[in-house]
This record gives sequence, structure tokens and C-alpha cells, in this order.
Amino acid sequence: MAPKKNKKKKLSKKPTVKAKKTAPKASKPIMIVKAPRKKVRVDPAFQPLLEKLQHRRNEITGQVNHLEQDLREEIADNQNIPGDMADHGSGELSQHLSVTLMENDRIELERIEKAISRIESGIYGTCEVCEKAIPMTRLKAIPWATRCISCQSRVESA
Repeated sequence: MAPKKNKKKKLSKKPTVKAKKTAPKASKPIMIVKAPRKKVRVDPAFQPLLEKLQHRRNEITGQVNHLEQDLREEIADNQNIPGDMADHGSGELSQHLSVTLMENDRIELERIEKAISRIESGIYGTCEVCEKAIPMTRLKAIPWATRCISCQSRVESA
């Protein structure tokens, strides 16, 4: 009889891979790039109004910058100059007036920005309440109007 061969199961040994320790990579700064603005096709009927709104926006921005500079100078002057109560009261009244004017300009600027956005999105000239067309005469008078005359009247009388 032939000697029995001792059969052993061969286990496949995979080579052990050791993780290499590497220094952490320096993270690269994330660049945020604004997407280029799409060319917006503006209704030709609204083009003059868009230009008027953009012009007014630039005017208001200039006014606000000028008022802010004047206010800073007034505050600095009032702190450094001794004076009687009437002088300080007059200065505070002037500062209050400047702040009120800037707030009014800010509100008008928000309305203008909203109107420009509506023009660019193609919904300008449509009442946001009843969705009917706002008459061109109203838009020429108040280019940031978002409601037709009847809907605006209802809002104001409520």
C-alpha cells in the first residue's frame, strides 16, 4: 500500500498591507466663483423703466453714502466741541433727520431692487395680488409698483 500523503489544505495568504502614515495634506482654499449672470431678455416695453430704475438706484446709493459721511462727521464734531444744550440738541436733531432720510432711501432702494428683479424674471407689470396687468401709466408714475390700482386701493383702505 502506498503511504498516505498528508493532504493539508493550503490557505491562501494575502500579503498584509500596512497603511502608510502620511502627513495630512494641506487643504487648498475653496474658491467660490459666482456664476455668470444669464443674459436676461427684457421686454422692450419695460426697457426705459429698467433704465430709470437703475439710474434711481445709483442716485440713492450716492445719496446714502453722502449722508453716512456727513453723519459720521457730525457725530465726531459734536463729541469734540463743547457747547451749550441748545447746540447739542440741534446737532442731535440734525443727526436724527439724516438717519430718517437714510431709512427712507433704504426702503425705496429695496422697492427698486425688487422691481429690477421682477423685470429680469419676466413677472414685472403683473399685479402680485390679482395677477392682472398693471397699467403702463401706473408703472411710469411708480416704476416699483407691484399691485394694480384697485388692489393697492384695497390694501390701503384695510
